Amino acid sequence: MLDPGIDAIFNPKTVALVGASGEEGKMGYVFAKNLTSGYQGKVFLVNPKGGKILGRDAYRSIKDVPEGIDLAVIVIPAKAVPSAMKELGEKGTKAAVVITSGFSEAGPEGKALEEAMMEEADEGHVKVVGPNCFGVYNCNIGLNASMGIGASEPGGDISFLTQSGAYGMAIFTFAMDHHMRFAKIMAHGNKAGIDDYEVVRYLGQDEETKVICLFLESVERGREFYDEAKEVTLRKPIVATKTGRTAGAVRAAASHTAAIAGSFTAYEAAFKQSGIIFARNGMDMISIAKGLDWQPLPRGKRVGIITNSGGTGVELADLCEENGLVVPELSKELRSRIGGLIPSYASARNPIDMTPIWSKFVELYSEITRILYESDEIDVIVPIVLQRAALMPDVCTALADTVNDCLSRGLRKPTYVCWVSTRDGLRNMDLLQRKRVPCFDWPERTARAVGGIASYADFLLSRGVDLEGR
Repeated sequence: MLDPGIDAIFNPKTVALVGASGEEGKMGYVFAKNLTSGYQGKVFLVNPKGGKILGRDAYRSIKDVPEGIDLAVIVIPAKAVPSAMKELGEKGTKAAVVITSGFSEAGPEGKALEEAMMEEADEGHVKVVGPNCFGVYNCNIGLNASMGIGASEPGGDISFLTQSGAYGMAIFTFAMDHHMRFAKIMAHGNKAGIDDYEVVRYLGQDEETKVICLFLESVERGREFYDEAKEVTLRKPIVATKTGRTAGAVRAAASHTAAIAGSFTAYEAAFKQSGIIFARNGMDMISIAKGLDWQPLPRGKRVGIITNSGGTGVELADLCEENGLVVPELSKELRSRIGGLIPSYASARNPIDMTPIWSKFVELYSEITRILYESDEIDVIVPIVLQRAALMPDVCTALADTVNDCLSRGLRKPTYVCWVSTRDGLRNMDLLQRKRVPCFDWPERTARAVGGIASYADFLLSRGVDLEGR
């Protein structure tokens, strides 16, 4: 059963903005615009001066709001938050997102304010996100209760929990640039009222969420987090980035969100044992999530590399094997079949190097990919779309169509494109990614992403999970 407090955060029918403002440049204005620009539920704006804000009636106090409140968004000064929380509790409010900073991250006085706020929240049974946070989204219902601008299109199934607000939103917007769609996002700052494990449990039960991303600075209740994660990963993947791995980063985390980072060695072991995919940084987290969301899981670790550059193919083969993958030499029969398509001076051994035979790129990328789909010697297909190939839209269109045709025929094998090009080729990358063929920049990022995905599939197989349909 979904936690009703967390569900009120993501699926409220009524939202009250405490600290709404009609003055551009103020936080209360930003949130008023965001909440009234797409969300279809009821929004109540609260400002002690009353009047009109964005053409809507403003209520002078929380008590004056004429209906029950599912979710309150708080942007008033820190010293006023405990009393506002008391009023929300008396109103029967289910949840609150406290954007305001100046709490435990700011020292002893702020810590005392945070404790006073949570006393009132606990007394009134209000589930709290924050304080000192960026906010929350539910992109599928148009809810933007955050400082961010806009939201991804509806229909997304990736959910993202981040302790860092601004950087988390930068990751989110980068992902949208790459045609990824999200379901739910929470940037929860100091984490005074909700622990990570509670959100992991909720997202694990949430039918809209298929892939979970975590950007973590600290995990306060490690045992509960581990226990929840090892249950959830059997049903859906969790990709996590953990910062605070070095002494300098630990200090930065503490001043940023009052985080206690802890030993990274312990996190690393817990991630591995629970099936969480560890991503070294936010970009890798998005790459892995994209591959998981758009393509079926691999049934093994054997990679077939297609390239028009021998050097790039060799580098990718090295990096794949360093990331736990295998680049096997193809059988004589398979080499012969591919060899009939490529020049005599090219190589069909794997990496399959077609050489820079530009006039045949459209045919070769498509046909070699199709051959690897039909072969039982390869589990993962990685075409390297490099320079001239990346600048040819027909190559990208043909490759995307081939991948989707093979998948539609039931050949459940993933393809991940290693993209090596200048900015001039980005429009052509879009031709692939609009059709859910993921592209990863350069060999190192590709190998890390594919290695992470393959390790998760291997984890599931080791636990007896059937990968059919996943």
